[in-house]
Amino acid sequence: MIKERNISIDIIKCIAAILITNSSFEILYPISSFATGGTMGNSLFFFASGFTIFLKPLGRFDQFYKKRINRIYPTVFAWALLSTIFFEDTKNIFEIILYGGGWFISCIMILYIFLYIVNKTMSERLVLSGIISFLIVLVWFFVIEKHADSSFYGDNSFFRWAFYFLFMLLGAISGVYQKQITHHFTKNLIAILLFILIFYVMLYYSRLNIIPKQIEIISILPLLGMTLYFYKLGSTKIMKSIYNHKIFGTAIKIIGGLCLEIYLVQSSLLTDKMNDIFPLNIIVMFMIILIAAYILRCAAKLFSQIFKEQDLDYKEIFRLY
Repeated sequence: MIKERNISIDIIKCIAAILITNSSFEILYPISSFATGGTMGNSLFFFASGFTIFLKPLGRFDQFYKKRINRIYPTVFAWALLSTIFFEDTKNIFEIILYGGGWFISCIMILYIFLYIVNKTMSERLVLSGIISFLIVLVWFFVIEKHADSSFYGDNSFFRWAFYFLFMLLGAISGVYQKQITHHFTKNLIAILLFILIFYVMLYYSRLNIIPKQIEIISILPLLGMTLYFYKLGSTKIMKSIYNHKIFGTAIKIIGGLCLEIYLVQSSLLTDKMNDIFPLNIIVMFMIILIAAYILRCAAKLFSQIFKEQDLDYKEIFRLY
């Protein structure tokens, strides 16, 4: 039985997948700075994760965490196997065992633990938990990290794990306090564009050292605003009509449903051999990544079902979304 889908979350995951993929397309663009949006995409994905987790009781921690492992790690291990066979990426299996396939997977598995703690101890005070978490991020930034030379959005420190937790909490708060109201498309879109503009302006002047590098921490605020208004945008009549369109709606569901798989496969597939047909190379490359992501998901579902007593459900294995 297919679960009832949340339109806003499907749209958010679709946009997240596109932005995260675009941020890795540096070799495909004539101007590499066009390959951007990774931070916004990650923010949207963490928001969606926090939103969906708080929709129903979590139960015992071992049960909760087992479900998260069963959702993510068959895909991770399937990719470790496929990448070793087809891309001669012999390091990947070892990295999977130690790191879970990269910072993104390791990060979300750790943040699930903290989100569970918040759910069990502060479920009635989620806004307060968000404020406390933001204060912890500020203290971490100014006292421990002391960022002064580079942007924290692209570094490999654990600090970015901390600030992405804010987006999981925002998703949880939005899920718990969601209201069944119709939002205004134009106002939400303007708000999104304004927050994105503020975000990039702050990063630009910070990296030019026109404003102190430490001011960059404030850019989390427009990033949070952008994420929240993307969620609101998904509940507008226009977006619902797009979602219900046979072609566009199917595309949103497929891309959004393959968000994790797209993240895993993209780096191994990138090539500049089609750059002569720019900008078609962007579309073709994304379609190749999408097909590979679907194959990975089928392999992951097969891998997962093999270790269960039930007969293989091929309809579920090859289900498109």
